[in-house]
Amino acid sequence: MILNTARLTLRPQHLDDAACLFAILGDPEAMRFWSRPAIARIAVVEEQVREQQEAMASGLCRYWTVLEELEPIGSIDLSLIEGASAELGFLLRRDRWNRGLGTEAAGSVIAHAFGPMGLKRLAAGVMRGNLAAARLLEKTGFARIDSRPVRLAGGVLADCAFYALDRPGG
Repeated sequence: MILNTARLTLRPQHLDDAACLFAILGDPEAMRFWSRPAIARIAVVEEQVREQQEAMASGLCRYWTVLEELEPIGSIDLSLIEGASAELGFLLRRDRWNRGLGTEAAGSVIAHAFGPMGLKRLAAGVMRGNLAAARLLEKTGFARIDSRPVRLAGGVLADCAFYALDRPGG
């Protein structure tokens, strides 16, 4: 399903999106609030995209590539789709930060999740210090419901905030 906003097109992720995703996943600054460090090799991103394609085919996830004027600038997803809930995730290239594009993309995915997909609840997690992601979630209606340390890949503990958004009207 292709989603459109005033400035963006969100289209289902393709295998050939690995190069544009590597520009983000390989950027240490963009990855500083993720559960893993920046990825050093494009082959790792290509494998990740293949795995995401398999998860999409099984119905577990939906991944969209975010396009601005046909240029890939990021990714947004609904993962762990089970029952009537899913987790929202997003990332954008650093040169596209602070322009409202993430909020715009998230709003479109949220509308799709609560509309055609029929989901009732969305969740998201944010590492402490990632004020931009927390702001995006709050601007799109999410409420902070918990905060606690989480063990990340490699055994590192990180403080994380957890957010939820229920479909209006139940």
